[in-house]
Amino acid sequence: IPDLSWLLIVPVLVLQFLFNTGLALIMARAGAKTPDLAQLMPFVMRTWMYASGVMFSIPIMLEDKPRWVADILQVNPASIYMDLMRFALIEDYSAANLPDHVWALAGGWALLLAVGGFVYFWKAEER
Repeated sequence: IPDLSWLLIVPVLVLQFLFNTGLALIMARAGAKTPDLAQLMPFVMRTWMYASGVMFSIPIMLEDKPRWVADILQVNPASIYMDLMRFALIEDYSAANLPDHVWALAGGWALLLAVGGFVYFWKAEER
């Protein structure tokens, strides 16, 4: 039987949708100006995936490293949205695994990219 924490899936997906839409708008405008950007994107996306903690737990893998390294990696928006989804779906994934102010970070990234991406895309509308 699903836990009540599964209800967190909806706000996480809404925030991630806003973030992804803003990022897509930015990349659409940038790609229209620089077609070669499509050749670079697979490398950028692969690097972003490895830095996001999708294949490892950032706090556990970096516990012997300086704290600021883990803090920077945990502020990565991909890491934030994955951690929130893990928290919602995995019973043993506790709030201790989440970075401080994770909901504020998730909302901030979503708002920043949704608004920033829309404005950036809109400014080039007439071109």
